[in-house]
Amino acid sequence: MSEGTPAGTITRLDPQVNNENRVSVFIDDEFAFGVHEDLVVRHGLTVGTALTAEDVREIEADEQYVQAKQAALDYLAHKPRTETEVRRKLKRNDTPAFVIDDVVARLYELEYLDDEAYAHDYAHNRFSSKKYGPVRIRRELKERGIDRHLADAAVDTLFEDEDATAAAWEHAESRWPRLADEDDPRRRRQKMYRYLRRRGFTSETIRPILDELEREGGRSPV
Repeated sequence: MSEGTPAGTITRLDPQVNNENRVSVFIDDEFAFGVHEDLVVRHGLTVGTALTAEDVREIEADEQYVQAKQAALDYLAHKPRTETEVRRKLKRNDTPAFVIDDVVARLYELEYLDDEAYAHDYAHNRFSSKKYGPVRIRRELKERGIDRHLADAAVDTLFEDEDATAAAWEHAESRWPRLADEDDPRRRRQKMYRYLRRRGFTSETIRPILDELEREGGRSPV
């Protein structure tokens, strides 16, 4: 149908059996499309309404937005998400890019999305629950789509108050005795080093701890 050509006249509006919030629209006695009940009101859809092809495209675009917004809200209902995670979710649903942009903008307006707050909360929770170091927390934030500057700010703020060295010592004192069967001191040190690196600590934090472990037999000097 070309733009402006009458698509036809609405002859029936039937509530859908499996979803009471949606309505089936029939044009000239044939099913045309399904639409959310809110859009029926917004577009003034009634039996006898004549729709052009342009009208139908506008209604379908609004329907894509409503469905995408609901999918995003359902996704956010389980736990906080980043903007990137929401975009990935909607993209997997084959949502058009322009609809995703509109949904994300609305979610920010509603304060359902806030990457800066997410970054600070995530960093705090990962340190509190796992005692991970700054490198790992920063990497995990970036993997979740947090902007590098926001990730850096969240981690820097966290470790202004938290002691990365003390956290690294907790991991080291727990792990070091488990490596006691390693006969080669160098390999034992390498394994401990890799273990602490995986937990997100820098070489500058790790090396003095390893030196102390070897001197003191695994007890923190603190």
